[in-house]
Amino acid sequence: MSDIYVMQNAKGETDSPIPAEFDPIRWALLNPWLSEGQPDDRTPMNGSVKDSGGPPSVQRSFARRSHQAMFKKWSQARRD
Repeated sequence: MSDIYVMQNAKGETDSPIPAEFDPIRWALLNPWLSEGQPDDRTPMNGSVKDSGGPPSVQRSFARRSHQAMFKKWSQARRD
């Protein structure tokens, strides 16, 4: 016979305790270091890219280069 880790009665119910309902306030009080937010140093911006007028592959390439340039600008400003 195989090992049985949870004993079951004739109805198939287990005797294990019912887990308590999650209480976010209690969790935050017990774990204050986990509930602290991280500072958001991102500048709000419109993430859409101007229409380059080409086929979709050209528009994706243009968007990718634009986003990379904006990230470089943000990254350098963040280091200063």
